[in-house]
Amino acid sequence: MASSSSVPESTMQDTAQGTSTQEAPAYEIKGRTTSLEEWDLTVQVEIPVDFTSLSYHGCNIKEYCESQDLMDYFNMLNGPTYMSMVRHF
Repeated sequence: MASSSSVPESTMQDTAQGTSTQEAPAYEIKGRTTSLEEWDLTVQVEIPVDFTSLSYHGCNIKEYCESQDLMDYFNMLNGPTYMSMVRHF
């Protein structure tokens, strides 16, 4: 009869007999850091929501955003990008 346990049968027999084998992991843990100079980074500035392009392609959502008073939010998103600040953080 098959066992419903998720542990392989050979491992269960080895531990039942008192013999267990420790295997080394098949991966190596490495650090996640890199050394870059702040001014080597390139900041790509884009407009997240381009109402002009959307309306040109037949999706005019600017009216809906204006009726919900969301234009201040989109103006903030599409506003200036402080590249030195982005590079610093």
